Amino acid sequence: MKKPKRILVGLKTIDQAVELTDLACRAGAHNASLLLVHVIELPDATPLDAEVPDLDAMAQKILRTGERVARRSQLKVNMLALRARSAGFALLEEIKEKKIDLAVLGYHHAQTIGEVVFGSTAKHLAKHSPCHVLLSIPPRQ
Repeated sequence: MKKPKRILVGLKTIDQAVELTDLACRAGAHNASLLLVHVIELPDATPLDAEVPDLDAMAQKILRTGERVARRSQLKVNMLALRARSAGFALLEEIKEKKIDLAVLGYHHAQTIGEVVFGSTAKHLAKHSPCHVLLSIPPRQ
């Protein structure tokens, strides 16, 4: 695989923002551009344009943390906070629309009810993504 030039980094938490952005910077070409994405998943009963200031503030904090890491590598960085019912579907749409070469995602071992019913974001992207997907899977604790 050639060093990717367009990399999407799916960020869920502050800790992931540091780890995954650093991993993406190391995996990318020296002139790569990063798209840092945080998806605010909202339940069906909540309108996608509903005011959720705490979630919006957390999304910006996560994205800014990733941006600081990426800036150290002197890569071009764009940030995007999305609202969706499913992070997997939202990220897949961005991957296709932006013609992403590599998606970098985290994985966690615990399953939520939504993951049991719909499947995990990582599983969805691994199955449907038109680009390479790099997963960072931490050891079980």
